[in-house]
Order: sequence, then structure tokens, then C-alpha cells
Amino acid sequence: MKINFNSITLRTVLHIFTFSVLFILFIIFVIRNIFATAYMDLEKEKIFIIQNNIVPSLSLNLSYGFHEAVNEIANQTLLNKDVLLIKILNYENNNTQLFSNYQHSLEKYKKDGELFSYTKLSDPAMQKDIADLTIIYSNDSYEEYVSNFNTWLFWGVLGFSLSIAFLSFLLYNSLKNLTILDSSLKSFNPNEPKLLELDTSKNDEVSSISLSANIMIKNIIKFLDSLKSLNEKLLQSQVHLKEAQRIANVGSWEYLVNEDKLLLSDEIYRILNMKRDRTLTWSEFQSLICKKDREYIYGVLKDALVKGGRFDIQHCIKLQNKKSLQVHTKGKVRKKANGSVKMTAVSMDITQDTQNKKMIEKLAYYDALTGLPNRVLLKDRIHKAIQNADRLKSKIALIFLDLDHFKLINDTLGHDTGDKLLIYVSALLKKQLRESDTLSRLGGDEFVILLPNITSVEAAKNIANKLVSAFNGQHNIETHQLYITTSIGISLYPDNSDSLDSLIMNADTAMYDAKQDGRNQYKIYSKDMGNYISTQMRVEQDFKLAIDNHNEFEVYYQPKINSVNGEISGAEALIRWNHPTKGLVFPDDFINIAESTGMILDLGKWIIQECMIQIQKWEKVNIIGLKVAINLSAKQFQDSNLVSFIIAMIEQYDIDPAQLEFEVTETVSMANMDATLRVLNELKIIGVNIAIDDFGTGYSSLSYLKKFPINTLKIDKSFVLDMIHDNEDKIIVQTIISMAHSLGFTTVAEGVETKAHVDALIDMKCDYLQGYYYSRPIPKNEFTQLLQNYTPLT
Repeated sequence: MKINFNSITLRTVLHIFTFSVLFILFIIFVIRNIFATAYMDLEKEKIFIIQNNIVPSLSLNLSYGFHEAVNEIANQTLLNKDVLLIKILNYENNNTQLFSNYQHSLEKYKKDGELFSYTKLSDPAMQKDIADLTIIYSNDSYEEYVSNFNTWLFWGVLGFSLSIAFLSFLLYNSLKNLTILDSSLKSFNPNEPKLLELDTSKNDEVSSISLSANIMIKNIIKFLDSLKSLNEKLLQSQVHLKEAQRIANVGSWEYLVNEDKLLLSDEIYRILNMKRDRTLTWSEFQSLICKKDREYIYGVLKDALVKGGRFDIQHCIKLQNKKSLQVHTKGKVRKKANGSVKMTAVSMDITQDTQNKKMIEKLAYYDALTGLPNRVLLKDRIHKAIQNADRLKSKIALIFLDLDHFKLINDTLGHDTGDKLLIYVSALLKKQLRESDTLSRLGGDEFVILLPNITSVEAAKNIANKLVSAFNGQHNIETHQLYITTSIGISLYPDNSDSLDSLIMNADTAMYDAKQDGRNQYKIYSKDMGNYISTQMRVEQDFKLAIDNHNEFEVYYQPKINSVNGEISGAEALIRWNHPTKGLVFPDDFINIAESTGMILDLGKWIIQECMIQIQKWEKVNIIGLKVAINLSAKQFQDSNLVSFIIAMIEQYDIDPAQLEFEVTETVSMANMDATLRVLNELKIIGVNIAIDDFGTGYSSLSYLKKFPINTLKIDKSFVLDMIHDNEDKIIVQTIISMAHSLGFTTVAEGVETKAHVDALIDMKCDYLQGYYYSRPIPKNEFTQLLQNYTPLT
């Protein structure tokens, strides 16, 4: 076995042995000598006492020559058995006297190591030395003492040595587990962890340490098991993260500034269209940024590195294949106390989102047919023009323009010709305006022109005259020669209108007054425009009577067709007014009145109730599960009792909420987002469906699509009607369908009038189709017959 000289056990035993040997040697050579010397000094003290007792007497008697007295003193002294011999050498006669109880010579006593004491005898009277006195003292007691001391010393050292050996044995047995523990810990394999085979039965510190070591190893095993599980979860999370990054087109990267090292995730390589084994430097990575963005992006990153802050940037990158991508990058720079600097960021490919956003922004602020600003953009420009007019003390004119008899053109020549006429009119109007003016289309054949910074009413009149004159003569639209006139209304800020809303409303009022007064002219708003106001009041009165008795209103239904199986899956409820003198009146002619007077609330509740009654009737004739869509107006969203009324009706007529779908236009939904969102969420809780109507003509924005609990997007018919011949409209329709499906919505296309429309929309995977190709809106009884006899069209 290899000896480890650093072992605690070996070092402890060696130290004990070394100190024990030194201690024994100290006792043998030092303590023994100290004790022997001390005993010898004691013996010499005894001799000294004998000398002091006899020297005076011997000196006195010897000086007087009393030899007998000297002999008597000597013999008396020899009575002490330890006194072996007394020798007196007299100087006067050089005579030597020996006194002894034994017949031994001085040489023998010397040889035997007896103790000798020498002193001089002096004459007390003369004070001179007269003789030498020698006393030989027995060393037997000293020898006996030394012998006894050596005997006890031997047994003491032997006992001590045995004790030390036993102690070393005990220490070795106690401490050898430490060596085993050391060896076991060194051989511990974390891949195959095992408990240590140590003796822990003894109730001592080493056993306690061994037991603690095994407890520690148990904890290590648990920790390793936990770490293994954690690593598996981490690996799984990394896989999920990579998959999530791939799905979301989001990649992560780190730049270690001190090491000038760039670390890229797999998704970054995929976004950059590079192989994973390619190593990019920081300079190469930055060089991918498009030239137009480099200066700005370099500045942002440099500032973040200097200050250690966050950054949020969007920029273009140029790939090796010359393709450009739009990237959104968010990150931060971390600086540690040791001086290391690290930039961490995530980058997302937002190319498609950017294109969608541009498309949606175009839908939000521009009319899809003519490309002119829509109502939203117009209001924004009017608001800014009012602010500017207040600052410059100037005027604003707003021109409201409507084509005369446009509905007749649409009905006789078709929507396609009507749309081409609107595009033609847009170009015609632009030619009559200044660059600073804004021409917008509100919808249908209604155009609004904003004239900012005019100096007088005459300037507005001149423009109006030019507009009326521009329509004179024949206008060729494809193969059709058309004669068009227009009715124009003008309002002025601050002359006759003091706000944005009043400016639009007053121009609209003046335009209707121009129509009432014969068309093909312009009118400037004034408070005494009685024709239009009186007409409106008569319509309001008739409408109020109709609301009170409900006999004149009727709900028509237009079917919605499932594009997959061709079956009727639902219907849209549309209100019609059977006026006692004017006949059938369509919503466009009375809904605005209902909205402005607040009577839309009663009408809306009546429509909801009528639809539920009809659903219940259909259930009784085995028409099950038909979904009915009901339009909600802006005023209804302001009714705090709307949701509770719908719940009450559902309970009263025992209707499945899933059979109800409430449609709201983009303009209505954005008028008061908080109130709209609250009502829609409450409706969603009930279990009814929510649809956005006329999608693409109002505030088209992904932000509200995320916030609102929407089920369905209805594509406005203005896009559907022209998509067969207009590729831009076709792209818009396809984009809306793709976006809706990616957000989990179903789609309904309005304005389906031809087989070509049907085929194109089915190819685009539009979910439901609605339009004249299948059926016009028809009364409830006719619709019931349609449901019972319907055969899917091929």
C-alpha cells in the first residue's frame, strides 16, 4: 500500500511517537541525573554534619595532645554505620591514625566508589593547621536509591511507552476512516454516485464525519438527479425556444465586446439565409444593415455601448441574395464590475408585418377604389387646418360634393361601370384643385374637398364654379357616353361653422339643399335652409310614427353560403321601411335620421326581438342551427341596457346564443374604443358571435383586431365587386382572408354577384359568401321557402 506522508493518521502517530521518545530520553538523561545529583547532595550534607560535629573536638584535643580523647571521638563517630573510615594525619609528628570498623584499605574504598570527605584540623589557640582529617562515607544508600530509581524509571517508561502505543493504536483505528473517507471521496464518480462503505457504528467524531459524508453524498445524489432532470427540461426548453423562435421569426444574438465575439442563434442564421457553420464577425454583421439605415443604427448601438442602456430599433438588412428584409431588434448592453461588456438582443423578421401594416394603413386612411383620403384622414387634415386658421386668422372652406342620379347609373349600367365613373370623377376633380387642397371620398358618390387658408368666400365660390363647370358635356366611361351633374354644398370656418363636426354637417346640409333646389349647382350654408330642414323634419315625423306602431318595418334576410359545401349556413338581417306613401324605403335613406334622433335604440331592440322570434319559428319547422347576423349602430353601443336586453331576449325565446352574430362596422367600433370593447366583451361572455362589417373601409388596424373579441371579418363589397378585373382589389381580398385566418377569424365576402366571384373566393379559401348571385335580401316568408327548397348552386 502506498504510504501517504500527508495523512492525518500517519502524521498524528509519528508526532506522538517522536514526542514520546524525546520525553523518555529527557526523563532518562535529565530527570535521572537531577534526582541522582540531589540525592548525592543529601549524602554530602550528612558528611558535612558529621564533620561539623567532630572537627572542633578533634582540633582541640589534638592540639593539647589528648590522644585518648581523639580516639574516643573517632570511635564514637564510627558508631554511624555509614562512616567506614576516619583518617587523621598529624603534621607535627607526621603520624597517621586510622579508625575503621572494617579491614579495608583506602584504595579499596576508592575503587568501590565510596564517598570521601577531606578537611583540615586547626589549633584553636594558634590558628594554624595541625592535621588533615579524611572521612570515608558509605555510598550504599546512594546506590540503593539509584537502583530503586532506575527500577521505577524503567517501569514508568515501559508503562508510558505502552500507553503511547495503545493511544497510537486507538488513534489509528479512529482516524483510519478518514483515510478511507479521503480515498472514497477521491474515487467518487458523479456519473455513478454511490454511498461510502464506512464504519459509522462508533459514537465518535470520525464516525460522525463519515455519517455526515454519506448524508452529503445522498444530498449530492438528489442534487445530481434534480440537475439531470433540470438539464433535460432545459434541453427541452431550448428545443422549444428554437421552435418558438422559428415560428415567430425571432432570433437572439450576443456580442461579447471585450472578446470581439458574436454569438448567433439558429433562427438568426435562418433569417439571414446563411448556413449554421458560418462564423460572422461583428463588423460583417453590421455591414448587413442597409446603407440608408447604417448611420442611424450605428449611432444607436454606439450610444448603448457607451452608456450601457437599452435600444429598440427597426431597420432594413440586405442579404447575400440581394433580398431586403425589415428587422425589429430590441436589446440592452450590460457592463460588469470586472470591465466586461456584453450586448444581448433579439431580432424579428417583420417584413411581412411591415407590408401588411402598409396595406392596412392604406385601407385605414385611403379609399380603396379611388386612392383618395378617406373620412379618417380627412378629419385629421380638417383638424390641423382649423388650428392653422386660428393661428393665421384665415378661413377654411369645406365642399361637400355628390353626383346627381349616381344610383341610376349603378342600377342600369352595373357596379363595375359605376366604380369606373367614380375613379374618373376623382381624377377630374383633382385637376380643378390646388396642391394644398385635400380631395377625399367618404363613400358611394360622396366627395369632400378641404380648402385651407382661403382669404374670402369668393375663393370658395370660384372653386365651386370650376367644379360644376368641369362636369359639363359628355364623359366617356368605357363604351358609355355619360352626362353627369353634381350638387355641391359649402361651409366656412369660422363664418358659419365653429368646429370640425359642424363644418362637415353644414356642408352636407348645404349639399342637400342644392339637390332639393334642382341639382347641378352649389349652395353656401346658411341657417335658413328651410327646404332641407323641413324635408328632414317630415321624414323624422314619419319615422317616429313608424317606430311607435312598428307595422311599417320589416326584417329582410339575405343568405350566407358555406363555400365548402354550398349550403346556406346563416343570414344577415336587414331592416326595410314600408312607407305608406313612398313605398319601400331602404336603410340608407332613414338610418341617419334614426341615429341622429336616438330612435335607433328602439328600432334596434325591435330588430333583435324580431330575429329571435323568427329563429324560434324556424326551429319549429325543423330549420335548426341557422345563424342570424344583426347590425349594431354606434348609438346602440352607448345604450347601457343593450347587453341585458339581449340576455333577456335569449332567455325569453330560448335561443342558443351561438345562433346570433352581431355585426359592427370599423367606424362604429373605433368611435369609442373603451365603450365598444366593454360591450363586445360582455356579448362574448354571453356566447354570441362578433363580426366586423365592411372591413377595409374604415379604421383597419391590427391593434383593434388584437383587442376586440372578434369571430368574423366581413370583406366590404367594394373590394369583391372589382377584384375579377382589378388585380389590386384581388390582392386586398386575399390579404384580408389570409390575415383573418392567421388570427383565427372566419371570413364573409359581401357583393358576390357572379360565378367568377364565387370561383375566385373559393380559391382564396373565403369561408362564407353573400351576394346577389345567391339571393337578394328577401322577406322572412320567402326566406323560409328558400331554406326549405334550396339546392346548392354549381
